[in-house]
Formats: sequence, C-alpha cells, structure tokens
Amino acid sequence: MANNKVPSDWRVCATCSCWCGRTSADFWHKWVDFDNSERARCAGGGFNGCSMQGMASCSQWDQRFK
Repeated sequence: MANNKVPSDWRVCATCSCWCGRTSADFWHKWVDFDNSERARCAGGGFNGCSMQGMASCSQWDQRFK
C-alpha cells in the first residue's frame, strides 16, 4: 500500500468531491490521506465514469474537505 498525504486544497482527484476512492482528512481538514495505488471512479467530474488515480487532476475539481 502506497499511502500519500497532500494538502486538502491541492487540485487532485483524491481531494475532489467527485472521486469515489477512500480518503481521510485530519481534524482540521488541512491534509488528506489516501492510497496512491488505488484507482477509483470519477462521479461527475471531468473524467466522469472513468477509473482515476488519486494524483490525477482535471479542470472540474471540486474541493471535498473545506
């Protein structure tokens, strides 16, 4: 398992509300943890219906943890 931690405002799939992968944020929602090797479905973003990795990005990013 390849865990990754990024700021919650980075414009990557793992921090987007459309990404269906497993994520967890810290108490203040500043950092997001996710498995970098996981591929999960995009549900409504720029890659709608596609299987995406957490570090991918698109122009329709919507911040999940605010």
